[in-house]
Amino acid sequence: MKNNHVINNGINAVNKAINALSNEELTVIGFYHDSLSRPTVEIEHHPKCNKYIATGQATYYRHEGYYRFGQFELAGCRIVWKERDISRLH
Repeated sequence: MKNNHVINNGINAVNKAINALSNEELTVIGFYHDSLSRPTVEIEHHPKCNKYIATGQATYYRHEGYYRFGQFELAGCRIVWKERDISRLH
């Protein structure tokens, strides 16, 4: 029963995060949740993500090839996105 409570809380957090992201006109492309970690919601890269990075509300956590991955927290969820890192094209 404990897992059910954790999963239910995670689903509620994902729902709140998706509503907040929608209000910011950010597009959700998926989510992941299990009982071991906080929910993760994936969004499409948007120019607002760059603003979040510039203001310290978000951070890049991984670089892979010509891509970099950003993240921030919202409503108890980890929000992530992938973007092309043009600085690595040279």
